[in-house]
Amino acid sequence: MGSSPQVVDWNSDGDADLISGDRNGYFNVWIWDDTGLVAYTQYKKTDSTPMDVGTNSQPTVVDWNGDGKKDLLLGCENGQVLFWQNVGGDTWPMFQSAETVEAGGGPIYQYRVNPVVFDLDCDGVNDLICGADAGYVLFYRNTGTNSNPTLAAAETLKSPRGDPVRASGTYVYGSRCWFGFWDADSVPDILLSAYDGYVELFRGLWPVGVEEGKPAPARLALSASPNPTNGSSVTIRLTLDARRQTLLQIHDLTGRVVRTLCASSMERGAYSVVWDGRDDSGVEVNSGVYFCRLSGSGRATSERIVVSH
Repeated sequence: MGSSPQVVDWNSDGDADLISGDRNGYFNVWIWDDTGLVAYTQYKKTDSTPMDVGTNSQPTVVDWNGDGKKDLLLGCENGQVLFWQNVGGDTWPMFQSAETVEAGGGPIYQYRVNPVVFDLDCDGVNDLICGADAGYVLFYRNTGTNSNPTLAAAETLKSPRGDPVRASGTYVYGSRCWFGFWDADSVPDILLSAYDGYVELFRGLWPVGVEEGKPAPARLALSASPNPTNGSSVTIRLTLDARRQTLLQIHDLTGRVVRTLCASSMERGAYSVVWDGRDDSGVEVNSGVYFCRLSGSGRATSERIVVSH
């Protein structure tokens, strides 16, 4: 099976580009310019040889080491997740060699692994989530930091009833997952697919232990105005019920972090933060739907922001 394509701004020019792995293990990039998509298939390393992980490569773009540049995590058929550090810049990422990502004290090994990076436990630190060959979704909790990830051993994601989250169908090997805010609330949802080709939505629910049918207690509050915005600055107002290690970020529809506005310990109270409509590279974001996400000490909430130029 091949790789799912992803839309990213690969060269940080404000336009959407396309990346993908493939069945043969290469990493491929298509850059949008004025004439359309320009192909850079079998993307080259600094020594001009292709980036090759064997078979069935699956990429995800993330700043894995906290240096402010796009890095790559590549899954592959042999079960490893490989970290490729960007030794160039965000206008044209460059790579030399890969490191094997470890979890629970040893290398990750999940046949046909498909990695995704997302703060699933709402603690302000990116976790690793992987689709695996048997159709399950595996959660590797980051007990370190965003600049120095330390991953715990795999946990199988489960529903509130305790049933494993798993792709259905006859051929469920090679499951692939996506995390984001499908229904625009503050709880992450999952899109899951496998070899059969079906895409299934698993809606996120309030954390286990909250009485069914009732919302979680209001501990964080968030609002944004003007909303929609025509590209001008947006004032984001947040309220904390207690002293928290707080993370305030702008995400796109895929869950990718566009801009980090605040990452610090904050006392109880009300605050205002201004977002100027630009990403972490200083580039004005495109028109579309974004989510302002406030998280801290295991709690999170989000606000939908519409940008229209």
